Amino acid sequence: MSTQDGRFVRLLSIPAAAAERLSAYAVDDAVSYFDPDGLLVPGERSPRGHATVRNAASARPAIHPQLGRADDGIEHVRFGPDGRRSEAAGPPSPGAIDLLAVHSGDVLAALGERLASGERSTGADAATYLFVPELSIEADTTALSADLPHAADVAAIADELPEPVVVLAGGQPAGYHHVWRLAGRDAKASVEVAVVGLGGGGPDGGEDRLAGVACTARGAAAAETVPPDSFGLRALEGVGPAIADRLGSLGCRTRGDVRNTAVSELAALEGLGREGAERLHAHAEVIASGEPLVLTNETPVRTRSGRPPLCLDVETDGLSPTIIWQFGVYDPAADAYRAFTERSTPTDPAGVLGEFIEWLLGTHADRTLLTWNGSGFDYPQIERFLRRHYPEYVDAWRDLWTYDLYQWAVRDGNALLPGRTNRLDDVARALGYERAASGLSGAQTAAAYRRFMRRPTDPAAEPDWERHEAYCRDDCEALYRVYDAIETADRRDVTDSGAGGAAGRQSGLTEF
Repeated sequence: MSTQDGRFVRLLSIPAAAAERLSAYAVDDAVSYFDPDGLLVPGERSPRGHATVRNAASARPAIHPQLGRADDGIEHVRFGPDGRRSEAAGPPSPGAIDLLAVHSGDVLAALGERLASGERSTGADAATYLFVPELSIEADTTALSADLPHAADVAAIADELPEPVVVLAGGQPAGYHHVWRLAGRDAKASVEVAVVGLGGGGPDGGEDRLAGVACTARGAAAAETVPPDSFGLRALEGVGPAIADRLGSLGCRTRGDVRNTAVSELAALEGLGREGAERLHAHAEVIASGEPLVLTNETPVRTRSGRPPLCLDVETDGLSPTIIWQFGVYDPAADAYRAFTERSTPTDPAGVLGEFIEWLLGTHADRTLLTWNGSGFDYPQIERFLRRHYPEYVDAWRDLWTYDLYQWAVRDGNALLPGRTNRLDDVARALGYERAASGLSGAQTAAAYRRFMRRPTDPAAEPDWERHEAYCRDDCEALYRVYDAIETADRRDVTDSGAGGAAGRQSGLTEF
C-alpha cells in the first residue's frame, strides 16, 4: 500500500449484476487476482450479489450500501497509511484515506450537513472518496451536453473539505474518468471533482465490468477494468458459457480440475475437439504457474550485440492523435529511462518528435525497438508524424529493427500468456510485476493532455508531469518484464503425451 508519496488504497468493484451471475469460484478468483483492500458492489440492490462478494472478501470490507444497513444511509471506512482499517468514528490518523459510501445520491445532502457540523470528520491530508452506487451521468445527445446528478451536493462537500474529493460513480461504465468543474459556495469560484466509473452498467445498461481502482492519497484514481468472464473457468482460452457447462458435467469446477483431467477426456466434449482441448489444458497450466508458454520455435525479437531491446511507449491526445506528446524509452542494458515530453507548446507536435527521433537515430540506431501492440498504433503513428514534420528521417526510421511483442505472442499465436486478458497490464501483473499506483490510465493521460491543450496558460490545467512520465516508464518496464519472461519461458508443444499431472493423469505438454 505504497506509492511515490506512500499512500493508496486498492478497491475492487464487482457490479451487483456480475456478482449474481458469476460462480463463487470466479468471484474468489477475481478477489485473489486483484488482492484489494476493500470491495464495492455498485448497481441495483442485490442481497445475493452482496452475499457472494462478502463470502469471498475474507476480512476485507465489502460495501453494498443499497441494502440500507446503516441508520443514516452512510457507511464510512477509513484506511490508514499502514494499510490497516480504523474506526471512522474516531479522529483520523495522519495519512488516512476516507471512503464514504451512501445508500443513494439523495443522501449526499445529509452527508454534507454532517461534515459541515463536525458530526462526521475526514482527514485533511489525504483524499476522500465518495461511493455513490447507482450514480450515472445524464447525457443529452441532442444538445451534446451532460449533467452530473446531485452536482450541488457534491460541490458542497468538496467545498467543505480541504482535501481532494473523488466520486466513485457506481452507475458509470468502468474506465470513465472526468474532472468536473462545479459551482462552489462563492458564485465566482468553482471546485474541481474527479468522477470515476465503477462499471455498474450506466444509463443504457452497458457491460458490467470488474474494476480494480487504485485510489491515491492525492485524489488520483484509475480503474483497471477486466470483463467478468476473465475469471474462473471462463479465463481459459476458448471457454464460453456452453463449454463451461460441459466442463462442469465432466466434474471440472476449477482450473485445477481442468489441469488434472487428461486431454483425451477434454477432447471428447462437444464443441472442443483435440486441438481446443490441448490449448485449454495448456492454458490452465500457464495461469496456474504464472509463466508464459512458448508454442513454437519462432524467435520473438532479433537483437544486436547481445543487448536487449529498447522498450518504447508513447502517449498521445487520443486514438486519432494530433500530437504524440510523450515518448518513453527504457534501456534494460543500462537500466536507464529517457522521457521526451512536450510541456510548453501542446499545439506543436514537431518539437518533441524531433528531440526523440534525433536522439534515437543519433545514439541508438543499432538497437532493436520493442512495443506492445506497436504495429497497431505506436509505429504507424510515429511514421505518420515523421512524414508530416521530418520526412528526411522516414527512411532511417523504417530501417530500424522494430518488433511488436503482442503481435508475436497473441495475434501470431506463438505463446500462451498467464494474464486474465492479453493487455500488457494484466500479463505483467500475472508475472508478478507490481505497477506503481499512479492513479492514471492511458485514457486519463490523453484526457489530461487535451485539457492542457485547451487551457495551456492555466496552471490548474497543467498535468503533473512527473506522474505522467512515471506512468509511461511503468509501461516500458512492464513490457521488458514480459519480454524477459517470454525469452526464458519453456518451449513446448500442446500434445497429450506428457507426464502425469497433479492427479497422476496425462498433463498434455510435451517439450520440443
